[in-house]
Amino acid sequence: MSTKNTITVVLLWISVIVWSIWFGGTIYQMLVIEPIWSDSLPQSLYGFFKGTSWNHNVLHFFGPYWMPVRFLPLYGMLFFGWGLPAHRSLFIITAICMTFVLLFTLIYVYPINAVLFTQAGGDHSVEEIRAMLHRWIIADRARFGVGCIGYLALLRALNIPIVRPAP
Repeated sequence: MSTKNTITVVLLWISVIVWSIWFGGTIYQMLVIEPIWSDSLPQSLYGFFKGTSWNHNVLHFFGPYWMPVRFLPLYGMLFFGWGLPAHRSLFIITAICMTFVLLFTLIYVYPINAVLFTQAGGDHSVEEIRAMLHRWIIADRARFGVGCIGYLALLRALNIPIVRPAP
């Protein structure tokens, strides 16, 4: 196996591991955490985000500090694995989907997070907080759906053997 292919395999495994953590963490967040802070607005929102260490612990783990760990191996895999025709389209699909997840998160989701999570709703009315929560849930599900497509492409790429191209 060539050096490029070896690097591709290592980056592919790193990508699968870090995106698996994202996938599992997102499902856990949707099924367990989200109902806790969105159950009885605005008290549940304030109680969760001001009464726990969620913002410090979890947002730092899944947030901007760890984004390079998720994205650099992904783009490196695309670069080093470009010469693998059986994998290329899967790498491209993954890169496009995950780039969408990144940009959508930074541009649309994080401004809502700033109000809901870091300010616990701030001085917004209950109706405004509910509307923001509704937009956040829709955005989170859309982001997760697109991320799932990229994640499945990544898993499919992992299942295709990397072989030396014919001379």
